[in-house]
Amino acid sequence: MQCLVEGISHAGEGVARIAGKATFIPYAIPGETVAVTIIEEKKSYQRALLQQVIHPSQDRCQPNCRHYFTCGGCSFQHVDYPRQLTLKRQIVEETLRRVGGIEIPVSPVIGMETPWHYRNKVEWHLSSQSGREMFGYFMNQSHEMVDIENCPLISQAMQAVSLYIKNHRKILRVPDKCEITVRQSSLGQIMIIFSGNQTSQIDFALLADHCKEISFYSIDQNITRLHYGETRLEEKLGEFKFEISPLAFFQVNHQQNEKMLAVIKDYARLQRSDSLLDAYCGTGSIALSLAREVKRVVGVENFKAAIKDAKRNAFLNNITNTQFIKGACEEIVPALTDDFDVIILDPPRSGCKKELIQEVINKSPRSLIYVSCNPATLARDLALFEDSVYQVKEIQPIDMFPQTSHVETVVLMSKVDK
Repeated sequence: MQCLVEGISHAGEGVARIAGKATFIPYAIPGETVAVTIIEEKKSYQRALLQQVIHPSQDRCQPNCRHYFTCGGCSFQHVDYPRQLTLKRQIVEETLRRVGGIEIPVSPVIGMETPWHYRNKVEWHLSSQSGREMFGYFMNQSHEMVDIENCPLISQAMQAVSLYIKNHRKILRVPDKCEITVRQSSLGQIMIIFSGNQTSQIDFALLADHCKEISFYSIDQNITRLHYGETRLEEKLGEFKFEISPLAFFQVNHQQNEKMLAVIKDYARLQRSDSLLDAYCGTGSIALSLAREVKRVVGVENFKAAIKDAKRNAFLNNITNTQFIKGACEEIVPALTDDFDVIILDPPRSGCKKELIQEVINKSPRSLIYVSCNPATLARDLALFEDSVYQVKEIQPIDMFPQTSHVETVVLMSKVDK
């Protein structure tokens, strides 16, 4: 059957209405006329398989990766990059309106000049399926693997070391059913973490002989071991130095991370007398980047290794007005007796818990900045803030994940007289 694609879903699927039902069509672009086959029917929606593009969008392009239609990692490679940015802005606007009831103009998405080879972290899976050794990614919403020769989202250096491990896994004694995480800093340093049973038995001496100046870790039976190289990745954001432990979170796109920090700084409008709270502070990238602008910074993070990194990074940058506290934000923040002028929230995809939102409201900062990688939970949480004395003032999406439907969003909220 034929239909007109009218919208876009948060997952980057085209949306059409067929027989009164919202129909989700992967690889379809709004404005296109397409032929589809219904493959799943639910009470209020259905899913369809794209069979033919009858009237293609002028923004349709040839994917850059030969694995694109089988690998689940990307969802927008068939869309010209400027249109990707337009669609992501649309996703943010529609999700805020539909989920949060928030109607406010969303700024154009801040994109990249070259939206390829930007990821500084990749997670490979290694397994044997049907007698064949596989090294790659899982298909979308599946545990079936796609064997990957080349991923255009990572650097050539990351690709080269990944292919060496793939092609020499037998002599390196890399065990089946393990996960291999490759990380690279903007300074070029590479760290590889092997996770799974017997990964501590890999021939790291042989690996180090070929892959010089690379750090190797194993996580075997929940024990993390450094086998060779530096203990942490060295990173730099603007004028600030950072050291990152193997399991600590750091934004996967260095160039866009610097742009995001600039947006946060602009929104915060900090004064020298201000106190700043950075909830979900991670290794301290936001807190330390702003620390010299204010009187005091408190960072809260539940991951112990990240808190240790944050404290170390404060020392590396000779910053003495910070305090980093280990614990869940919903438990630590209510116990803080400090007054904060600005509070920054940068939660995981699941968003903030209601008790944390209420406690942040109770602390009555003049400004709130919410950083989110999930428009749906962002919209849900913003609605709770808007039910109080806070109002959304500005929304700036940033394309942290080109070629995918994911989008990072920075939101400024200010206290108003309601």
